[in-house]
Amino acid sequence: MLKKILRYSVFIGLLSLLYNFVQAQQLLLTDTIATTTKAALLEVKASKQGLLLPRIQDTAVAPLNTSPDGMLIYHVPSKSLLIRRNGAWAPVKDSASLSGNNWLQTGNAGTDTITKFLGTTDAKGLVIRTSNTQRITVSSTGNVGVGTNTPGTTLHVKSVAANQSGIRIENLTSASPVTTGAGALGVDASGNVVRAAPQPLFYNGAGAVSNQVKIWADSITTNTSGVGVANISSAGFTKILSIQLQGKGGASSLDTPLPFVLSYSLTTVNITTYTGTGLLLGAINSLVQATSSFKIFVVVTGY
Repeated sequence: MLKKILRYSVFIGLLSLLYNFVQAQQLLLTDTIATTTKAALLEVKASKQGLLLPRIQDTAVAPLNTSPDGMLIYHVPSKSLLIRRNGAWAPVKDSASLSGNNWLQTGNAGTDTITKFLGTTDAKGLVIRTSNTQRITVSSTGNVGVGTNTPGTTLHVKSVAANQSGIRIENLTSASPVTTGAGALGVDASGNVVRAAPQPLFYNGAGAVSNQVKIWADSITTNTSGVGVANISSAGFTKILSIQLQGKGGASSLDTPLPFVLSYSLTTVNITTYTGTGLLLGAINSLVQATSSFKIFVVVTGY
């Protein structure tokens, strides 16, 4: 009698379980009382137990060799999880196994630069972004663009503002020593960097002048006493290297103006003018202060 009661109880319990399963269309396996997750058809909850997948020795046997995509097994020979994908079994990679073939955010070690690289293997370019904006572009032909998505030369830089190169060489400045024999670079009308005409080298008593040499050139007119002032402040000189003067005027070679530097500073050149009074053995006999105005051409070199 007791056995019959137990049989009926088990049968009723199975029917109840089957009824609940059919009604809910969900299966929850748990080691404690828990509610199901609505989005899961099959759910496993446990604090001390795990899910043991089928342990397969050979995936080539039927029906595993024709399994649908999405099936998951544990492959004993390779000691790894396999997933059916695109009609074949493929390993489920973990981070340790991926590090040898992927670039990690924390950096890679032991990289073989002959076989490992960052780039593409087909005729496609490479793009680097920040803030989801394209910053650097490497075209499929090898041109590198900074600030442009369509680089047209080996290195193509597009600055964010007009009349700015967008290039800075921090440790090479206008104060750096001049390299003897070095050529000069410039830009053409399209912005291409080209070889420019070489700039002359300047020397003084101390040797080559490494500063950027400036030349101020203009003409002034003296007063009736032959005195004039050249305002050279626009050049912004910090040192004067030379001053050249040449006068224009006079009725003949006897009264041609001869200008002289009376004094100078970094902003002005004070000029006085004399004229000759006669010739003696082919030379000017004597000089007198000019008594009329003359035009004086002034050239000042400095830096």
